[in-house]
Amino acid sequence: MKKTLLIFTSIFLGQCGSSDKQTTAKIIEGGNLAAIQTKKTEVVKTINALQIDLGLLNNAIGEVDTQKKFLLVSSITVNPSSYTHYVDFQGTVETDKNIVVYPEIPGLLKTIHVSEGQKVKQGQLMATLSDSGLIDQLEQLELQLELAQTTYKRQSRLWEQKIGSEIQYLQAKTQFKSLEKSVAQMKDQVDKTNLVAPFDGIVDHIMADPGSNMVPGMTPVLRIINLDNMKVSAFIPESHLPNIAVNTPVVVDIPVIGKSLNAKISSVGNFINPNNRSFRIEIEMQNQEGDLKPNMTVQLRVNDYLNPTALMVASKNILEDQAGAYYVYILEEVAGKEGVFKTAKTFVTLGKSSNNQTEVLSGLQAGNLLVEDGIRLIEDQQLVNVTQS
Repeated sequence: MKKTLLIFTSIFLGQCGSSDKQTTAKIIEGGNLAAIQTKKTEVVKTINALQIDLGLLNNAIGEVDTQKKFLLVSSITVNPSSYTHYVDFQGTVETDKNIVVYPEIPGLLKTIHVSEGQKVKQGQLMATLSDSGLIDQLEQLELQLELAQTTYKRQSRLWEQKIGSEIQYLQAKTQFKSLEKSVAQMKDQVDKTNLVAPFDGIVDHIMADPGSNMVPGMTPVLRIINLDNMKVSAFIPESHLPNIAVNTPVVVDIPVIGKSLNAKISSVGNFINPNNRSFRIEIEMQNQEGDLKPNMTVQLRVNDYLNPTALMVASKNILEDQAGAYYVYILEEVAGKEGVFKTAKTFVTLGKSSNNQTEVLSGLQAGNLLVEDGIRLIEDQQLVNVTQS
């Protein structure tokens, strides 16, 4: 275009003759600013008129020259499709039924009745501590209770017959009730010498040996685990809170065993950790095969967005200008010219992106034909030949 303009300018100057050149030279030589500016304005008007004529001539050539070859680009049609967006987090496999059993009373570990890997039922005896004379104390209290009960019954009958004093009746009743509670407490202490399974599970590890001195709450005896019902927990940045709720779909990938499971979020925490600005989620997991283990690391793909009629465009077909605005090129068919289209630079508003696809929220309509290959070689309002990709 610039070369053509120079040619036309040269022709124009040639047509003006040497007298015009001398006139221009004389005006410059005269040094009159007003005269020089006036001459410049005349030349600019002439050049603008030539540019208009040149554009009209080029358009006329495009109309008449049917053999003209345009840049060849490929195209793609925008059609609505379902779009599901995921965000990735790391989680940990846990179970609520994973405890270490400690004694509640001091004493020596007398007997261990189970072995590692053994399945046990809730309430099954797993270990026994020495009673340290507790059973003898219980028997003595039971004898005292029997006597106190007999005395209380007799005093009750006498009091009903108005025989004896009220204080004798009340003393007998108090003694009986006091011993009754003492016997119950001693039975509870004796029961604590037997360590029983708190739930159905597997004895994972025995930590103490018979004869060991047990300190309540300090000396571990064994670990019992139930792997039937597991859960996955993860901490999610608070920025995702508006898009994550109970029953949100999630894909749980467990790399160590090569398994991927579909699940839903079962619990969303209401507390934001001030240290890392995150909240806790839990996902209940069934473990029929028993291959999920506590503290396994998993990858979570949480579905935080779904649009059933999204307009998706390949990310490479979306360009950005210097102002940070995004645009695509729409192809508009030129009437009367088969296979010839005109490009239209169209600004768009973008949504979420994944897998090299980006959601377009506004600026496009279903059925629009977009430039795909060759997008960086074209300009707005350019005529091109199109092939469907």
